[in-house]
Amino acid sequence: MSDQEVATKAAKKRNPPPTAEEIEQLRQAKQSVVLPDGMSKNEWKRIQKQKKWEETKEEYRQMKRVKKKAARKRKHQHDDDDNDNENKNYHTAKKTALPTVQSPTDVKIIFDCEFDDLMNTKEIVSMSNQITRSYSAMRHCTHSLPITVSSFNKNLKSRFDKSVPQYTLWNKNITFNTNDTLSDLLNKEDLSQYVYLTADTDEVIESLEPHKTYIIGGIVDKNRHKLLCVNKAKELGLKVGKLPIDKYIEINGRHVLATSHVYELCCKWFENNGDWETAFNQVLPPRKKSKNEPINDSEEEPSTESNTS
Repeated sequence: MSDQEVATKAAKKRNPPPTAEEIEQLRQAKQSVVLPDGMSKNEWKRIQKQKKWEETKEEYRQMKRVKKKAARKRKHQHDDDDNDNENKNYHTAKKTALPTVQSPTDVKIIFDCEFDDLMNTKEIVSMSNQITRSYSAMRHCTHSLPITVSSFNKNLKSRFDKSVPQYTLWNKNITFNTNDTLSDLLNKEDLSQYVYLTADTDEVIESLEPHKTYIIGGIVDKNRHKLLCVNKAKELGLKVGKLPIDKYIEINGRHVLATSHVYELCCKWFENNGDWETAFNQVLPPRKKSKNEPINDSEEEPSTESNTS
C-alpha cells in the first residue's frame, strides 16, 4: 500500500462518513440557525467554512506532505535520465542556477489584478500562488521579462501580507502597484504599445514584439465571468490577442490557461528562440493534451484556470 493510500485510509478512519441520524441532526441545526443582524446566509456559511478550515488545516497539511513525498518518490523511480531535459515539462526538471545576466527583451508584462472582488478566498490563494510561481520563473529565465502586479490593494495584498510576507523583499524585475484601476498605469497617448492577452479573440500572437507591454488577467474564476478581459480591453481601447494554443493543444471548451502558465509560456518562448511548440510542451501540465505528442507528466497542481490565453 502506498503512502498516499495509507494517509487516505487513516483520514477516513478518523473521519467516518456521517450516519443518517447525524445528517438529519445537521439539517435541523442549519434550519435553526439565527443569523446575526446584517449578515447574509452566504456570509455566515463562509465564516463557518473558515472556522472548519482552521480546525482541520494541520491534518490537511500533514496529508499534503505525505502526498508530496509520494510524488517525489514516483518521480525518482521514473526519472531515467536527469540530464536529458529537452522534452520534459520544466516543472519536473531540476531548477537551474539563477542566471547572472538576463538578456534584454524590451517586453514587459502586467498582471491585471483589478478583479479581486470577483474571487473567493480559495481563488485569492490560488492567484497568490500563481504570482509566486511567475516570480520564480522570471528569476530563472535567461531573458528579462519584468512583471508589474496592478491593483494590488485589496484581498490579494492581504493574502500576501499574511502568508507571503517575504514578497516585500522581491526587488528585481517585479513591482507591486497599489493603483485602483488598470487605466491608471496606461500611457493614454500611446495605447498601441499594449496588448491584452485573452482567450476570447481570434487574433493570434505569433511573436512577442519588443517595446510592447502584454497584459494578463489576474483572475481565477472557473469560467464564471466569460468575456471579462476582452470586454475590459475594448472599453480601454486596447488591442487583444491570444497565444497560438489552437496549433498545439486540444482542449474541450474554451482555451483558457492559468495566469502563471501564460507568463511561463512567454519566458519559454524567448528561451527557445521563438518556438511556441517547445514552450507549450515544456510548460503545460499533462491534463492539457498536445496535438502532436503527449506532454510529459508533471507534479500535481491545483486545477485552477484564469481568464487568459
